[in-house]
Amino acid sequence: MPPATARHAPDGGPRILLVDDEPAIRLAFSTLLRREGYVVEVAGGGEAGERALTRERVDCLILDFRIPEVRGDVLYEFACGVQPHLRRRTVFVTGDIAVATHDALAATGCRVLLKPFDVEDLLAAVAACLDSGESDRLAGRA
Repeated sequence: MPPATARHAPDGGPRILLVDDEPAIRLAFSTLLRREGYVVEVAGGGEAGERALTRERVDCLILDFRIPEVRGDVLYEFACGVQPHLRRRTVFVTGDIAVATHDALAATGCRVLLKPFDVEDLLAAVAACLDSGESDRLAGRA
């Protein structure tokens, strides 16, 4: 089934998919984002993330690089295939500072937050992704 075409969730808040294998991080990030008015769906691994991406359109993807079943950059490519607008609306979070990880993330051109980071950095990255998407939509590219 293709993703829904609505830009925002029924209650009007932008829809975010958060994919991270650490339950404490999922809880903390989703609580913070919901308080800011976002509608947040969480997934604990790559397969759950794929199911979520094929089920419903999301406005922004927050993606841990190291997740079970599939690496974050691989899930990112899947996400972009299913929902091409996510190419400009993804935030990677990672604690992995290996050169190979850095190179893989740099190749995506996405925003990257290295753990640990300040919650304001996460909120700013999400806002920048959504602003980027809005600019694309107004220009007819989304």
